[in-house]
Amino acid sequence: MKRISAPLQLLALVCCALLSAAATAKKPPQEWDGLSLVKLKGLDAAYARPGADFTIYNKIIIDPIQVAFSKNWEKEETFSKRKLSTEQLEEIKGKISKVAEEAFADVLSDKGGPQVVTAPGPDVLRFSAAIIDIYPNAVDTMEPGRNYVFTTSSGSATLYAELRDSETGQLIGRVVDARDARSGGDFRWTNSVENAHEARVMVSDWARILRKRYEALREAAGKGDAVAKQ
Repeated sequence: MKRISAPLQLLALVCCALLSAAATAKKPPQEWDGLSLVKLKGLDAAYARPGADFTIYNKIIIDPIQVAFSKNWEKEETFSKRKLSTEQLEEIKGKISKVAEEAFADVLSDKGGPQVVTAPGPDVLRFSAAIIDIYPNAVDTMEPGRNYVFTTSSGSATLYAELRDSETGQLIGRVVDARDARSGGDFRWTNSVENAHEARVMVSDWARILRKRYEALREAAGKGDAVAKQ
């Protein structure tokens, strides 16, 4: 799979710094790269370009989701403590990327949402995202004779996403959010299937928040048009 590009990797590091600063100062900065802080319930920080009209976009390009593990993660199998090979790490990242891309596409485009396309256009929004600082609590390579590992959560991760006009490339939105996988308090076997499920649940939550914002903006624009015609 593709590695995180240099600009996105740099901004991903910046977003980690942003979250750390937000945790210390109790609130994120008001501006970031010409974008202004906006309230988006459910996310740590969301930014939008002042005056940007998100309602003109009814299609969306979803770029391959970039994936990066936490630098503090030991990158080893939970029970055997064997170091994971480069091939195994790339396979895990590839699975997370695929699950995330499918989840974003399914939730964002469902029932009247923006159509997922592959070509730029005047009504097409480009969605580029990275899921970074991933810290799996348990890793199972599904090898014969493996032991079972039980945890209360499948780990944690941070979403960093940008929204751009697909034709001009102008940055019009950015969101950052760090969270743990669901923890119901009950111990469960954490394997590759469970981890994939938890990753999809986490990404779907992010996608639903963005979808709700998209629908709210379109609804507000529709009311404005109705008033203008009276």
